[in-house]
Amino acid sequence: MRKKIILISLISILVLIGASLAFFSAYKNWSKPSVKILEPPKNLLKLEIKGKNLSAETLQRFQEDFDEVKAILEKNPRNFNNLLFLGVVKKGVGDYEGTRDVLEYAGKLRPKSSSPFFNLGDLYGYFLNEPEKAEANFLKALENDPYSYSIFLNLADFYRYKYPGKEDLYDKVLLSGLERIPEEVNIIAALAAYYRETGQVDKAITFYERLLKLNPLNETAKEDLAELKAKK
Repeated sequence: MRKKIILISLISILVLIGASLAFFSAYKNWSKPSVKILEPPKNLLKLEIKGKNLSAETLQRFQEDFDEVKAILEKNPRNFNNLLFLGVVKKGVGDYEGTRDVLEYAGKLRPKSSSPFFNLGDLYGYFLNEPEKAEANFLKALENDPYSYSIFLNLADFYRYKYPGKEDLYDKVLLSGLERIPEEVNIIAALAAYYRETGQVDKAITFYERLLKLNPLNETAKEDLAELKAKK
């Protein structure tokens, strides 16, 4: 009987040891970073002056800004806010490819932020002339920040002025913005002006009246509305 008890105890100990080893192995795997550490772009901390019409004063200012942000990023190349500022500096000196690399790196570091994607949308749309990539990045920015009126406005302008064939999406984008932020005067004003410019008088009147209800001291809106009503 005693031998049987000893045997059962040994089996219990072995089971406990096995369970502990399995837990430790699982913990090791769980505690490992699930995302591979991202390497920064090769020329992250290199300033390439590509703008041709920059004054000496402007260049000096950008150089000083670059030196300051470089000192920070040398210690921590994953400093998100300073990466965004570095993108501004690189864009300022005309290095649009370098700006792209910085912003895409920032977007990978913080895929739920709207800032890198919003700036990539502007960069691809107005400087690198790649409208499909611009659209994708603007939409990603909007997905990350669906209540930002400035993203709606910039996406609408991009469709109207920089994406041939998609000009008619201008008011559709702004109207979808109003569904989310119904009293956003900047979007209402943009729609009122757009309908006025495109000869859609009834719609223009509707949005000018809506604008003045929210901002009754807007003298320009009052004048535009009076002019539109005189045409009817």
